[in-house]
Amino acid sequence: MRKVLLAARADATGAGRSVPRGLLVLATLAGLLAGCGDDSSGTSTTIELPTTAPAAAVSPVEVDQTFNGGTVGVELGQLLLVRLPQKPDDTEQWIPVNIEEGVLSAEPPQSEGDSTVWPFRGIGPGMATIQFVFGPASQPPIEPGPQFILSVQVA
Repeated sequence: MRKVLLAARADATGAGRSVPRGLLVLATLAGLLAGCGDDSSGTSTTIELPTTAPAAAVSPVEVDQTFNGGTVGVELGQLLLVRLPQKPDDTEQWIPVNIEEGVLSAEPPQSEGDSTVWPFRGIGPGMATIQFVFGPASQPPIEPGPQFILSVQVA
């Protein structure tokens, strides 16, 4: 645009008379109107925003009871797998309590042999605490028992 204005100014002052003024105006007008056409294809563009964080392209972070009381870091969209021991015939089980929302999203647990795997996905940046208690499957534990606590930093 600056070159066009400089050329027009030069033409008005008499310098650089090699380009006729009418041709210069016509070329400028054609350049401005080139991007102003109507899309006659009849299609519209729709952009859908994700409602959850996308799956990360990195492997899941796996933790077990040895991480109790510790801190781990995951990326936005990355999966965290918490593996806790669970015998199939046991009447007690690990029960999640105080799972903070907004940073992690809990997915349904899966039984794998002598353990249960609790998947969590990082959905927002921040720090969250995951806490499990071990007790009767039919009711929350009345007295303090084994517990698992993990701090998770999502970045």
